[in-house]
Amino acid sequence: MFAQLDTKSVYSFMDSVVDLPCYVKRAKELGYQALGLMDRDNLYAAYHFAQLATKNGLRPLIGMEANLVYEGRMIAFRLLAKNNQGYKNLMKLATELSSGQGEFTALSNYLNEIALILPSEEWEPGMAFESDVFIGVRPEDAGKEFDYPVLPLHTVRYFDNADRSTIQMLHAISQNVSLSEASICPMSQLLFSPQEMESAFSDIPDALNNLDQLVSDITYQFDTELKLPRFNRDMLAVDQLRQLAQDGLETKELTASVYQERLDKELAVIHQMGFDDYFLIVWDLLRFGRSRGYYMGMGRGSAAGSLVAYALDITGIDPVKNDLLFERFLNEERYTMPDIDIDLPDIYRSEFLHYVRDRYGSMHSAQIVTFSTFGAKQAIRDVFKRFGAKEFELSQLSKKISFRDNLTSVYEKNMSFRQLINQRPEFQRAFEIAKAIEGQPRQTSIHAAGIVMSDDDLTEHIPLKAGEDMMVTQYDASAVEANGLLKMDFLGLRNLTFVQKMKEKLEEEQGVVIDIKSIDLEDSQTLALFASGKTKGIFQFEQAGAINLLKRIKPSKFEEVVATTSLNRPGASDYIDNFIARKYGKEKVDLIDPVVAPILEPTYGIMLYQEQVMQIAQVFAGFTLGKADLLRRAMSKKDANEMSKMSEAFMSGSQQLGRNPQIAERLFSMMAKFAGYGFNRSHAYAYSALAFQLAYFKSHYPQVFYDVMLNYSSSDYIKDAIGNGFSLARLDINRIPFHDKISDGKIVLGLKTIKGFPRDFALWIIEDRKENGKYVSIEDFLTRIPKKYQKVEVLTPLVNIGLFDIFETNRQKIIGNLSNLFTFVNELGSLFAESSYSWVDYDDYSQIDRYNMEQELLGVGLSPHPLHLAQKMATHPYQPISDLTVNSKATVLVQLESIRIIRTKKVIKWLF
Repeated sequence: MFAQLDTKSVYSFMDSVVDLPCYVKRAKELGYQALGLMDRDNLYAAYHFAQLATKNGLRPLIGMEANLVYEGRMIAFRLLAKNNQGYKNLMKLATELSSGQGEFTALSNYLNEIALILPSEEWEPGMAFESDVFIGVRPEDAGKEFDYPVLPLHTVRYFDNADRSTIQMLHAISQNVSLSEASICPMSQLLFSPQEMESAFSDIPDALNNLDQLVSDITYQFDTELKLPRFNRDMLAVDQLRQLAQDGLETKELTASVYQERLDKELAVIHQMGFDDYFLIVWDLLRFGRSRGYYMGMGRGSAAGSLVAYALDITGIDPVKNDLLFERFLNEERYTMPDIDIDLPDIYRSEFLHYVRDRYGSMHSAQIVTFSTFGAKQAIRDVFKRFGAKEFELSQLSKKISFRDNLTSVYEKNMSFRQLINQRPEFQRAFEIAKAIEGQPRQTSIHAAGIVMSDDDLTEHIPLKAGEDMMVTQYDASAVEANGLLKMDFLGLRNLTFVQKMKEKLEEEQGVVIDIKSIDLEDSQTLALFASGKTKGIFQFEQAGAINLLKRIKPSKFEEVVATTSLNRPGASDYIDNFIARKYGKEKVDLIDPVVAPILEPTYGIMLYQEQVMQIAQVFAGFTLGKADLLRRAMSKKDANEMSKMSEAFMSGSQQLGRNPQIAERLFSMMAKFAGYGFNRSHAYAYSALAFQLAYFKSHYPQVFYDVMLNYSSSDYIKDAIGNGFSLARLDINRIPFHDKISDGKIVLGLKTIKGFPRDFALWIIEDRKENGKYVSIEDFLTRIPKKYQKVEVLTPLVNIGLFDIFETNRQKIIGNLSNLFTFVNELGSLFAESSYSWVDYDDYSQIDRYNMEQELLGVGLSPHPLHLAQKMATHPYQPISDLTVNSKATVLVQLESIRIIRTKKVIKWLF
């Protein structure tokens, strides 16, 4: 039976349109029993292909096209793994190729148990190989003599001859040339049926026989067992973990018996499940961060429910004191990997990667690959550009595509988009090609957080490729985990950077030293800030929905901040009114039964947290917390089968404890309803604590807060700072910094804030001012700047935000004279600054124009707002809107600053 070997998938980037599901589906329909994949110089798709083929009853044949230098010339060898050892060798060879090693002799050690296929067109008499070598022949090679056995070699890149134009377009995009200049895909690289291929090679029967013998015994067994790395080979992990955890309890002075009992229980479960080393590795990574002075946060997710994690300073929250459950994190009745995400300041993530690489080994740790695909806009731009579309046409088309749209949907629902496509035949053709490549992988990228680690060389399990900070997997995250490897997430959070920089700035400028983790989570001033809803810049609480909810709830204790986080979600939001009414005594708090009252009381009788479901199952029906976690999972997944079993167990357990059956039924019904959207309390608590820390700085040290936010985040916070009592300083060329800063209650905007202003020029101005002193005139400034910046369009933004007002207040006059000034500069050189230039007069901009230009360039106006000018000219007194009463009538003066068009499902347009 014929087996197709040399197929290139879409993971031979920009050189094929064969996607894996279609390939396997079509091959099965055509009657194939064995199917191969040989992408160019990579194994990105190998694992998923093998799983997909196996699932569909086909024998997978894992291979690769490897471009190797043989005796001075590049040859595109085809390599086929014959068994597990061959598959491992192929992974190692793919790794070496990605690192730039392409010499055949250097890589020959990796060719054991691999069939080496040399295309017939590359064959030359006298070529000698020690490996298991075949000559890959085409039907036209019938009758030719070769020194090695032959195999039929047919390349597949597409399913239909019409796809050739799509591949040519991909070539044009990848080569950055016009469509006519791009290389053309060869004819007949289609997936033919086994019968058609056997007929095509009927004149080379040996090739078909050799193929049948080669592939008939090929099988692979993927090792999916969990492969956790070891932390320390000189000491048992179980002993080291216990010692560190015990030391942690003593350091924190947690001497009550409840802590020791819980620690012993957690350590026993961790050891039983084989995760001692995992905890030690996480501890080590966080220890490294803290040793460098980084703020590592309070933790995240269900890990905050672990006392061991708290004792090791993996988290910063006492789970016993705050009623957080270990079983929500790690359940001995359900074997899953613990999931401890490591949060770290985003600006230091690269340093962590280097530490992991150096501490655990460059071939034992790697980042995880992802694949960037053609989005709808990208596909339109790339394809239409090569059909001659002008930039304005590309912009017209792109603007009509939202991030949610695919090309088919936008064509169907947007008439103006459809008209643009249909106006020219070449655009219609371009659109068909754009649809064909939409969603196709374009290139590799790096997972935003994922790191994989292994005790042995990773290439024993997965292929790697060279990366900037460390090696990168060729398999995506799902394939990495499916192969039993430990994936950890290093999440760079800018909010941790903010907190750390605020702490450092406060100490540097005011001499105030704050232990961030010791900030009182019941601080009244910070709680007042939450209650006011002035939480712009506060993690988790700066969106309109959260701000409005805070204003309604008005948290008076930290527990209500945590509750707000959980209420501000789909599903739970249905109970916001009840929560608020019960908090303020306007609705009765129903705690259902005295047994569960302590669990429901903090949330006014409303189940907000998944842990509440677990605790109720424990105290009311006698469930272990492990079993209660299984109940929670069944409820959240709406698993009817499992729910039915759990319902019986709950009713039986509650009956044995003498509970009221009606209350038992009511509770189970409530739990089933709430568990679907209940929030993880450990996660809510940890992230609310981080939000509280930011809010603490904003409420107690607002100048420090805004100084950091303006430096490390967007200019969105300028207006918030102004609303909280800060004012904007006038700008001048001799004092403007690069970054925004706040000094003496005034916001000084920086050069980096100017929209579209060249970063290199901004840095040059700062450096020149430092080396050569202040500018004494506009002429002096123009004499000193490099010629490449002597352009009206480059300097106009500086003029229009008032940087030269200290020399000349008429901004229009400065801009109008710039061209002449450049000429004088270049003719007189350094003498120009001493000469007397005759300025040409111009009428200056109006105050409104000044304001609008500043608003456009800086996001905020420095000149008086037009409405302030209107107020000065008014013949009647103004009254602030805040002074108006309900149902009163008033004439309101507004200035329209921006328009946003919203389309409803009925295609009705609304202006906002």
